[in-house]
Amino acid sequence: MRIGVLGGTFDPVHLGHLSMAEEARIQLGLERVLFLPAGRPWLKEEQPLTAVQHRVNMVRLAVDNNPHFEVCLEEIDRPGPTYTVDTLEQLTKGLDSTGSLYFILGLDAMEQFHRWKEPGRVVELCHLVVVARPLHQRFEWPAFFTQYPRAAGRVTVLSTPLNPISGTEIRRRAADGISLRYQVPEAVAEYIEEHELFKSADADGVWATGSGQDNGSRLLQVALERGALKYGEFTLVSGKKSSYYFDGRLLSLDPEGAHLIARAMLPILREAGAEAVGGLTLGADPMVAGIALASHLGGGPIPGFIVRKEAKAHGTRQGIEGPLEPGCSVAIIDDVCTSGGSLFQAIAAAEAAGCTVVKVLAILDRREGGSEEIRRLGYDFVALLQATPEGKIEVCRTP
Repeated sequence: MRIGVLGGTFDPVHLGHLSMAEEARIQLGLERVLFLPAGRPWLKEEQPLTAVQHRVNMVRLAVDNNPHFEVCLEEIDRPGPTYTVDTLEQLTKGLDSTGSLYFILGLDAMEQFHRWKEPGRVVELCHLVVVARPLHQRFEWPAFFTQYPRAAGRVTVLSTPLNPISGTEIRRRAADGISLRYQVPEAVAEYIEEHELFKSADADGVWATGSGQDNGSRLLQVALERGALKYGEFTLVSGKKSSYYFDGRLLSLDPEGAHLIARAMLPILREAGAEAVGGLTLGADPMVAGIALASHLGGGPIPGFIVRKEAKAHGTRQGIEGPLEPGCSVAIIDDVCTSGGSLFQAIAAAEAAGCTVVKVLAILDRREGGSEEIRRLGYDFVALLQATPEGKIEVCRTP
């Protein structure tokens, strides 16, 4: 007996989940597929979720008309953080000698597989069924099988059309009152409307992602989803080893990422009295544009400027691009602060133009000396995310 298992927060369950489960059932000859709503997934501890009963009810409505689909409350009924390995151990106990589990997951989840509790045991307990996702279509399989040799012959990459439906987009559509047709089953759409799920908004009428979730937590989640933040063993340009890799431009050039960065930084700039915002090309470029646009939409324009790495060798020979007024108060931003070199260069250029730097910001503070030096020199530095001594990235709670 082959049993499929599809886990997730299901916030909400959507047609992409159902399509993935049905394709796995057909292609692998699964007798049934268990939909496993997450209780408190430890990898998403900072992500507030819709009340568990709502999520379970929506899954029940979604699978009601498919006799091969069932809802499994194994993780809901278990207190404390939930781990896939523990769930598989429990499900295995209910199988007979001919039974086997097929755990269905997206390729984006595989990128975090090494962070799971006892990943080696996971590949012993089940057959992994991996589905490619938009923006997640490549994976280093040779390295995976080298690290987990017992996974050989126990991984199937499912051939399915890429499905762009996402819970994030559905929550946004629901908040904006946009139709959810062809996104979720009709019964789920009616349930969302009846219970007014995903309707929370901030004072400016902008949707607060994930039922009260703050910008920082969502930003961290998006960084992981888009591959801007990856955990593993990396060698940086400096030659240093790192337990994570962060590509700020994958975040600042992503539509939702750009929105979240601007929304988080703009109030900080206004409180500091910044009259312009800028930074060193290239890391700061999309952030500056996003904040300038958001400030205009918010009714209090803050123009942006870009600091060149080297002044023009012709024409005006200027080192700063953009409508920067000499003598104004400015904020200097960048995607990452490591040693602080890019921030210091932009600070120097702004001050050479006669401006006063009233705030220095970064998306991520790697906490490798740069932020400490910036503060030591008297500048007010804040970050949205920061590295912990253990090499984990967390939200700065008091930026």
